[in-house]
Amino acid sequence: MFRSVLRPVALAAALMAALAGCGSSSHTNTARVNAAGSVDLSGITLTLGDQAHGLETLLDAAGALKGVPYKVTWAEFQGAAPLFQAMQSGKVDTGTAADLPTLQAISGGLKIKVVAAATANGSGTAILTQPGSPVKTVADLKGRTVVVSSAKGSIAEYLLAKALADAGLSYSDVHVEYLLPTAAQAAFNAKQIQIWATFGVYQDIAVEKGAQLLVDGRAGRTSGVGFISAAQSSIADPARKAAIADFLRRLAQAYAWTTTHAAQYAQVFVQKNGVSPSVARTVVSQGARALQPVTPQVVTEVQAVSDLMNHIGSLPSDVRVAGTVDTSLFPHALSQ
Repeated sequence: MFRSVLRPVALAAALMAALAGCGSSSHTNTARVNAAGSVDLSGITLTLGDQAHGLETLLDAAGALKGVPYKVTWAEFQGAAPLFQAMQSGKVDTGTAADLPTLQAISGGLKIKVVAAATANGSGTAILTQPGSPVKTVADLKGRTVVVSSAKGSIAEYLLAKALADAGLSYSDVHVEYLLPTAAQAAFNAKQIQIWATFGVYQDIAVEKGAQLLVDGRAGRTSGVGFISAAQSSIADPARKAAIADFLRRLAQAYAWTTTHAAQYAQVFVQKNGVSPSVARTVVSQGARALQPVTPQVVTEVQAVSDLMNHIGSLPSDVRVAGTVDTSLFPHALSQ
């Protein structure tokens, strides 16, 4: 399962394998909506896009999908770029990604809406160097090559851009290359990559093996916002929309469960993903603790991300974040 992230996998192969696992388009399923507006979801199959089994592990650990009135299949990806390609194909109903990859997809014409948000402290995105590297500060990056996972417009690229700006450098002061996380992980382990901007479990495994943490996304260097998005075609189907709304409610319950079951969550993470207990504990500690509606404050924070990345040319258009949001599926926090 998760052990595959430790091996290089080409983007095309990963995408095709994931799409094959999705089967035929989920939009061919049917569900009945009666005159009173109640929905029979038994004919719906939701295909949920995931990265590195993150949501799947969380929901399984919390038992949040027990008794769902619809069917669920998972589409697994290494990063946001192939996930959104699958959503473009109509094979996937929902996706999970950081703010910038979501904006990148929307900027490229993907017809999705942002339906919920989860905010972490930013520590799960970092720029790493090899043990003993002469690069000790962000200023030392000038003139060097930085490999960014997973593609142009990733959250790791935003961290690099923001850190450079904060250090008084321009984005053109470094040479940027892009590589999917598993391929970058293998190259970094072989010392073929000296400086790597990455995220999540890929980052945590590298640090456990001795990588130096140059800087992470805390202290405002990233927004820490992750988005759940849904295909507009899925939202347009009343029954499918109802199923997605139910999924979001269950996801909110799973996030709430982690606040009092962190140790149990970490144990499940080890079992399902084949990582060490210390890496699992780190991943859990870096994660969000609540699913929330996409509030005006979230919109403002993410708009700043859009503006900066458009300024350096990594976002084709300066996305107006407020216009990408649909709050009807998850209008209230779990406690409300």
